[in-house]
Amino acid sequence: MASTGILNGTLAKIEVGGVTVAHLTSNSLTLDHSTRDASTKDSAGWKESLEGQIAFSGSAEGFFAENASYGYEDLYAEFIARDKVVVTWTTNVSGDQEYSGDCYITSLERTDGLEESSTFSVSLEGTGAITQSVVPA
Repeated sequence: MASTGILNGTLAKIEVGGVTVAHLTSNSLTLDHSTRDASTKDSAGWKESLEGQIAFSGSAEGFFAENASYGYEDLYAEFIARDKVVVTWTTNVSGDQEYSGDCYITSLERTDGLEESSTFSVSLEGTGAITQSVVPA
C-alpha cells in the first residue's frame, strides 16, 4: 500500500544498479530547468525567458563501513571506471513513486574525524532523461 501523509524520510533511499546503498543518513534528488533568454528591446527592461534544457542530479551521505553490502568502496570502483550507473530514488513501498535514470558519479568524498564515525558523500549527475514510475507490488 502506498505511503500516505508526510513521508518519513527514513524510507527514502537510493539504489545503484538495483542495489541499495548501505548506511545512508541522507539523500537528495534535484530537478533543474535551465531557461533561455528571450529578452528584446520590446521587453521594457524586463527579462523574458523561454523553456530550455531540463536535467537531474542527486547526492547522498552515509557512514563508511569496510564490509558494507554496497557502499563507498563500490561507489569508488564505479567512479574510477568512469562508469555510467543506473540510480533509483525510491522508498520500495508498493504504490509509491520512484525516479530512475543514468548517472555519472561526479564527486566522492570520505571523511574520517578523530573519535567520530567515518562518513562518505557522493554526488551524481544525470545524463539523459529521468523516468518516474510506481513501485510495483
